Amino acid sequence: MPFEIVTSNPQHIKSIKIELEGRSSFVKPITKEGDLTIIKTTINDPNDPLFVDSRYTAREYNASQSANLNSTGLVEYVHGFLKEQGVDEVKVKELLNTMPLRYTIYPPLLLFNYSVQRSFKHATWTAFFGAYRESSDKLFNGMLETVFSSNKLTNVAINMPIIETDIQRRPFNILPLFGDLIDKSVDLNNDKLWESPSSEDFSKTLWCHVVQNGIDQYWAPAFTMFSRGNVKEKKRILSEYVDIEGNDVVDLYAGIGYFTLSYLKRKARNVFCFELNPWSVEGLRRGIAKNKFADRAHVYCENNENSITRILEYREDLTIRHINLGLLPSSRPGWKLALDILSLPNVNASVESPLLCTLHVHENIHIEELNNSSFVERMLTELTATQPTFRYTAAHVEKIKTFAPDVWHVCIDVEVLSLDTQLSCS
Repeated sequence: MPFEIVTSNPQHIKSIKIELEGRSSFVKPITKEGDLTIIKTTINDPNDPLFVDSRYTAREYNASQSANLNSTGLVEYVHGFLKEQGVDEVKVKELLNTMPLRYTIYPPLLLFNYSVQRSFKHATWTAFFGAYRESSDKLFNGMLETVFSSNKLTNVAINMPIIETDIQRRPFNILPLFGDLIDKSVDLNNDKLWESPSSEDFSKTLWCHVVQNGIDQYWAPAFTMFSRGNVKEKKRILSEYVDIEGNDVVDLYAGIGYFTLSYLKRKARNVFCFELNPWSVEGLRRGIAKNKFADRAHVYCENNENSITRILEYREDLTIRHINLGLLPSSRPGWKLALDILSLPNVNASVESPLLCTLHVHENIHIEELNNSSFVERMLTELTATQPTFRYTAAHVEKIKTFAPDVWHVCIDVEVLSLDTQLSCS
């Protein structure tokens, strides 16, 4: 069962809500029990870092019993709509019991979470839409105008399970329910649309926008993915690394700028961004332009294997203090490349500090391998074997979010030190 957070201090409410919204784990509404405030979540893991905070407590709750509290306005609207369509009470109950209650707003898109039990693709809803031919558009159009009128939304979709084998992480999981994610005149079977889209293609596509940590981000849900759960790691970049400012950064898997934009906001001198997906690159460029980071961002829509050549082409000496490896389920393909970059003659030549660079290694790791440190030990051994001219130490392991049962998306901060430095543990 999921957990709810209980706090007696009203000052905690806003920060908890922001944290949960950033992870798409907030369940409306916030309720009261006497002097206590109850904040429901979709989190099922009792070991989630959020529940470790001693300022409040976490307890399990029965989600099915609180369904009428979740998105009350949405449930009331759907109930009223079904009655207007002449649906009998038994069928209305079946439909309400299988409708999704969790969603995220990415203007102008309303994106519903998917589950086997609750989805507008559930067999009960599929049968309803088949029997009431025009009901689908009426339902969702009215939903946007009635329940979400203040959000200025135009489209509705379902966030289906992602396809893990797609190296470009394209969002084949976004299933439109109302409104087009891309103009009908565009041929989705044309390989050029995916490999080398034109400015006209960009203009015929729905673009979503969100602000996290004061940073504007853009992406096309028909072609790229977005994860709110990374907001915690973005905030860590902004708050914990004073040495970003004035130094250089390489992001080997830039995407739409998940972490790139945070490094730029933290006033990195140069950020070299590599990304294969041209749609992600367009989102990144839009984010860079909106945030006014263009003078410090170097964006390459190409395989990151070219990063060696690109960085060698850069005439000035570089102080690459951070290299981001944000590929899931494993960033291992970029490990050697990151070390090759640090071995270039124009990189860190004037650095006097023993600490040369921090690698931010993103991985999906089973909880057992986290608890016994076996993955970290294997990684450090592999890095040493790959490039023995450096020393390596795992300075920190940050749990970002659960990816699957007992599997965590983590970021391991690996400090790369000059060889003559004594290895220190922290």
